[in-house]
Amino acid sequence: MQFPAAAGIHDIESHLDDGRTVRYTLSVPATAPADGRQPLLLILHYGGAPTRFYGRPLLEYLLEPALRALAPVCLAPEVLGGQWSAEENEAYVMQLLEAAITAYGVDRQRVVIAGYSMGAMGTWHLINQYPDRFCAAVPIAGFPSNELVCPLPVYAFHSAADELFPLATLTASVAALACAGRPIMLAEADVRGHYDVNGYAGALAVVPAWLRSLWQQQV
Repeated sequence: MQFPAAAGIHDIESHLDDGRTVRYTLSVPATAPADGRQPLLLILHYGGAPTRFYGRPLLEYLLEPALRALAPVCLAPEVLGGQWSAEENEAYVMQLLEAAITAYGVDRQRVVIAGYSMGAMGTWHLINQYPDRFCAAVPIAGFPSNELVCPLPVYAFHSAADELFPLATLTASVAALACAGRPIMLAEADVRGHYDVNGYAGALAVVPAWLRSLWQQQV
């Protein structure tokens, strides 16, 4: 797998040990974090028939700008097929994540996962499967495919205008978890509907301060 040192956005095509082609987009920050502790943001894209480097728009236009103040390395893999929770995708993503952490000297206490729609479902899945690999999660416009649990801090974003995932369903689950003392928050975004991806940009402006607060508690 390839991990360029140059700042900017890089589309990379590589190969797994079994010969399968994988593609991912990387954003390398131009400046180091102020405290020298490098964060990483893993981004899981939405559903649909993936075109080449399908995760790049979500990285480039929504999530990297939202978290730019933290100077994270951003990593957006392209799904191999099916759901992010499929065994082959789970194995590939976690292998890629581990390699990127090593390549960029990432602080393992500052690895964040985010996803949109199908990517949000994948986010819920991976934090349940690997709660020790992430410090926080930001699922957007999507529910978990199984029971909603919260093994680590979660800031979920959703909209009443979402025609695929009813906000009321998520609200009830989040409220129950919050009452049970789980570290979860839900913000309602003013967007036009499920496919208004970039409409979430304003709502996500709170994420850097939330993450800084979490990281300060770790010190």
